[in-house]
Amino acid sequence: MLIGLVVLAFLAIPIAGAAANSPLHRLEAERFAGRQRVDVTAGNGEHILRHLQITRRWRWMGAAGGLAFTPAALAAESPFLGVHLVLAGWLVGVGCGEVAFGRFRGRARRALGMRLVPPALTLVWTVCAALACAVALSAVAGSLSGEAVGTGRRLGAVATLAVVAAVQAMVRELRLRAVPQGPADLVGAELATRSRTARSLMAAGSAVALWTSVYATAEESWSPWVQQLGVLLGCVLPIVAWFMSVVPYQVGTARRRWDAAPAVVGVAVACTALYAVGPVPSRPALQAAPRTGYPAEPFAYACLEFATGRWTLVDGDEQIPVDRAATTVPGAHTRAPFAVSGDGRTVVYLDRSSHRLVAQRPPAAPRPLTGPLPGGTTPQVALSGDGRHAVIGAELIDTSTGTRVPLPGARRVLGLGPDRIVATTAPRALPGTPDTELLTFDLTGSIRTRTPFDPTLEALLTPDGRDLAVVSGDELLTMDAGTGRVHRRTGMRLPAHSGEPELLGWAADGRLLVALDPEDGAAHHLLDPRTGRARPVEGIPVEGHTIALGSSR
Repeated sequence: MLIGLVVLAFLAIPIAGAAANSPLHRLEAERFAGRQRVDVTAGNGEHILRHLQITRRWRWMGAAGGLAFTPAALAAESPFLGVHLVLAGWLVGVGCGEVAFGRFRGRARRALGMRLVPPALTLVWTVCAALACAVALSAVAGSLSGEAVGTGRRLGAVATLAVVAAVQAMVRELRLRAVPQGPADLVGAELATRSRTARSLMAAGSAVALWTSVYATAEESWSPWVQQLGVLLGCVLPIVAWFMSVVPYQVGTARRRWDAAPAVVGVAVACTALYAVGPVPSRPALQAAPRTGYPAEPFAYACLEFATGRWTLVDGDEQIPVDRAATTVPGAHTRAPFAVSGDGRTVVYLDRSSHRLVAQRPPAAPRPLTGPLPGGTTPQVALSGDGRHAVIGAELIDTSTGTRVPLPGARRVLGLGPDRIVATTAPRALPGTPDTELLTFDLTGSIRTRTPFDPTLEALLTPDGRDLAVVSGDELLTMDAGTGRVHRRTGMRLPAHSGEPELLGWAADGRLLVALDPEDGAAHHLLDPRTGRARPVEGIPVEGHTIALGSSR
């Protein structure tokens, strides 16, 4: 399928060129006359046909140019980007068509006092431009205030503002340019063609501005209802704008002049202020569980008390012992593996009596994942967010069916995402360890990407499986798990401490639980990877204990 799309993309421009240069059909002129409510006469027919021919050619070529980049969007696993590029190319074609038509030659004069666009479409465009500018300006404000703003977010902000400015400027020019002198039918045709272009600019500009602003928020984490609202607006508003651009409309005299710029600026400032506050968590940081028996809700974390040698699942005041879990590996005198899924519902541990690694989803009975481990064997164990998959050593195991998939070359697992496993080819080591690579596997065990990696780094996979949270000095880096590129650096606002923070896992609201060796105060903090702000977490035992938290939610 991808090969076919690549071939289609390369053929798009010549095919579009041939179609755009074909003779106009009579139905196209009739469609234009119906939508613009203008009569095609012997006096204005040539003017209308020339406009339709030139603008059709450039719009087709622009859409084809966007289509040519579709394989790159698919390679980036973003089908939405492909649609976005085609529409953006079409919008560029609309503007180029007007320039080629020669409308913008000479100086502009005062406003014509004519309403080229339906008021409803003007309103939709104003709202879309305001929302898009709000998002873009928030990225600019964050950059000016010293916040770490990645390259992708900067480009998204610049492109968004450029789209809004270009559309607004071209529509303004259409309203200001003097109408050529001539018969009434020719003047009417000129206004009708201007109306067609202005409506196309606003309709396509509404979608492109909103969709481009998405890339100015690529590094943000939002609560679910905000994401759903954004998706709804991003779909509904462009559809409404497109509908208003094709309904029949006749240019009329403007009853009063209304400049949308102050409204756009005002709404943009208000939205920017709300946006700057940041995402508001919609769930508590650590998920709660009922107070009786084995809870059905997720546990917050698991805790090992050294004095009793017992693992306990902890949620507030509720403590559920896991009596079957071994704390040390027989014959090795090292700590036995114990892993918790991101949702807190599944645990994997070394059974005391059978010496097997087992998976348990309380209150169900444990399910063995391995045979008895040889004396002194201590494999690494990691669980997926939903507990369905576990990595033991260099094998991916389905905790329900026991199906096993080898992960060739995996030595240190950094996390399991919904559709991938990220690991390195060497354990965490001192500086100078050669030839360590970062690998991503799919669920069949095939290697999808391979890139060099520093084995000294403390790293943890994000819940969506796309990025790594990496500690580097006093900074938290957000690194692409497939390419190793760092696209955000955030200074960690942690209290004075010794050594490097340890990344324990992800809380339900997208913050990181980190452990410190503090000079004073709490040893555990919830860290916002976007802003670097941290809040101390009280009540987690420190002296004589160790904890385990799910790494993916």
